[in-house]
Amino acid sequence: MVVDSNFLQRDELRDYLSAAPDNHAVLTDYAAIEAYKGETLKSIFRSMEILTAFPKQVIILKGTQVICGMSGRAEAVQESLVDKTQTRDFSAYCRDLLAAKNGDLSFQQGLLEHGREASAHMDRVLQDMPLLSSGFALMAQEYTLAELKNLRERGELSSELRTKLVQNVVGLATQLSANFPSSMVRSRSARMRDAFLFRYALCTHILIVKASGGTPKTNREKLRNDMVDVNFATFATYFDGLMTADKKAAEIFADADFLLRDVFALPPWPVRAFIPLARGFRLLLDSLRRKNKI
Repeated sequence: MVVDSNFLQRDELRDYLSAAPDNHAVLTDYAAIEAYKGETLKSIFRSMEILTAFPKQVIILKGTQVICGMSGRAEAVQESLVDKTQTRDFSAYCRDLLAAKNGDLSFQQGLLEHGREASAHMDRVLQDMPLLSSGFALMAQEYTLAELKNLRERGELSSELRTKLVQNVVGLATQLSANFPSSMVRSRSARMRDAFLFRYALCTHILIVKASGGTPKTNREKLRNDMVDVNFATFATYFDGLMTADKKAAEIFADADFLLRDVFALPPWPVRAFIPLARGFRLLLDSLRRKNKI
């Protein structure tokens, strides 16, 4: 199960790992970023306390930026996401973490440096949120309010609405993959649905649909948190689910899982022509590409 950063300190995680040795906690780069940011020497010890008791049951994934450049592969797709070196060395990391907690200054300095990088990263992401919000508003205009309500409630999709949904998701995924040439095969290939950027586009689209009126909140910090939710939900579609205390993140994952099995189960999908991506979102993608933040 992919573990959201807000779930790392919950007893339910300890119970899950204690229940069976085959139960694994899957950590993404954003779980680490959120654990390190802020008051690092307080937050990192609290966030990792439960996991340090089960080091052999922790799976560390490659960074989002690296995974964005990977092509979708139906075969052993989980394995391709795993950072085998970090996963293997997690027990050693736990020992270093304990040494830092007990006062080893050299290990503490390393943690603090990670903390500074994590905080700076989240600050940079925050700067792009107004642009992202404007892009979302324009994309949401592709749907009527009735269509948005139907999609939010998982109603019966007409052929027209199904086609529009596919066009928007595939169009967004295609735009995203333009910054990562190796990440996407032709849009009607069976492997497209396994590419990370396709599933990221799907989860982003769900976020837009779930917002009241189709437009996520304009508060910068709130929208940044929403995009972190999208990241966790995207990774969770490759595993057995998402352990999260956030209702929105859980709903994004559940809807993505449903659509992958229903609308996007097998190609060919009913795509006639891609709806052009909103200008605001294109500008944001260029910004993310330059800063390596997707």
